[in-house]
Amino acid sequence: MRLTQKFAIGIKVIALTIMVTLVGCVDLKQSIEIGDGVASYQMEMRVSAALAQLDAENLSTFCESNDDLQIEVSGSLKRTVKQLYEGEDIVCRMRIVGPIQEFGKQMTDIPKGDLTKMLNFQMIDETTLRIESVFESSEDMTASAAEEKAMIAAMMQGRVLSWSVKAPRIVESNGEISADSTQVDWSVPMAMAVQSPHTFTAIVKVALPWYQPVLDLFI
Repeated sequence: MRLTQKFAIGIKVIALTIMVTLVGCVDLKQSIEIGDGVASYQMEMRVSAALAQLDAENLSTFCESNDDLQIEVSGSLKRTVKQLYEGEDIVCRMRIVGPIQEFGKQMTDIPKGDLTKMLNFQMIDETTLRIESVFESSEDMTASAAEEKAMIAAMMQGRVLSWSVKAPRIVESNGEISADSTQVDWSVPMAMAVQSPHTFTAIVKVALPWYQPVLDLFI
């Protein structure tokens, strides 16, 4: 019985090691900048080149062929995907730019892959945008034993899940808002992110009335 248990534990550890190696070595950064009625959204996914090699027949098209980055936009929205190499990582950068109203509608309605399904926008009114991003890993990546958690932490050392928003005014957020209320930053180590759901939220003004600077003097 003990040998069987030890064997089962050993298999589990090996499986976890392979699993973390394949999906854990990733940085995921999202940002959006809003100004003059235009939204510019960027998703950056940083992946170990060795890992990418296992998932791509042609490494030079790894980013462009990645299912999670296959977002179709139309009308005035423009989408670009770039692939860069930094150190031992492949960096995929997807940017979507367009008028804020059209951006909010299309990005809310489009089908989403495993990464982009965490991206949700809602125009509360003509000048107020709510951003909510929920990151939840698969059950297979949730470790319960201390040894497993330590292994995940070690393999994901330095990897982060992060958000940055720049807008005319940050109304509220669970991230760190700048002193002038025009930027908010939020991040969590990826080792923590895969252990439990993490949510980033921000409510921002996409435009301010002409008299806002005067009101700010009295706040």
